[in-house]
Amino acid sequence: MVRLSWLLLERVRNFRKLQTTRERLVARNAECLFAGDENIQVYSKLDGVPRLKNQYAIRLAKHGCPNRPFYHIVLAKTYDDRDTEIEQLGTYDPMPNINNEKLCALNFERIKYHIALGAYLTRPIRRLLGLSGFLPLDPTLLIFAENLRRRKAIEQKIKSKESEDSEEKTETEKEVD
Repeated sequence: MVRLSWLLLERVRNFRKLQTTRERLVARNAECLFAGDENIQVYSKLDGVPRLKNQYAIRLAKHGCPNRPFYHIVLAKTYDDRDTEIEQLGTYDPMPNINNEKLCALNFERIKYHIALGAYLTRPIRRLLGLSGFLPLDPTLLIFAENLRRRKAIEQKIKSKESEDSEEKTETEKEVD
């Protein structure tokens, strides 16, 4: 019974390693930069392009209260819990302040360093870095903005149509009187 549970634990550990590592393309002849790091594997598939597997991710770690969230931007291993961190790279406050601003503080030098080592960026971090001008804008943000513009245009058309209908009703009521 003990041996069976130990084997199961080993399978889960190996599965986690395979499941959570991310692939990144590496420039040719740059494999030597990652040679000494045991957390990074450089390999190439049949196409001959070197790829990078890394266990590190830059992601959000939640702090604060349930009704007042506050996030630390951290470097962590991808298979660790949400709040474990190796290094804190910034903070993000999603609740708007008096001036309707969401505050974000980032350490760009350390983020550049970890991206150069192949750290995976989660979607919220890609969005924040895109909005800050560090990376290109995330495509999902562009799609969201376009849909928002369409929705506002439709709402304006509906309001103008309703106002025209109400004007016609008042004109017909005046004619009846």
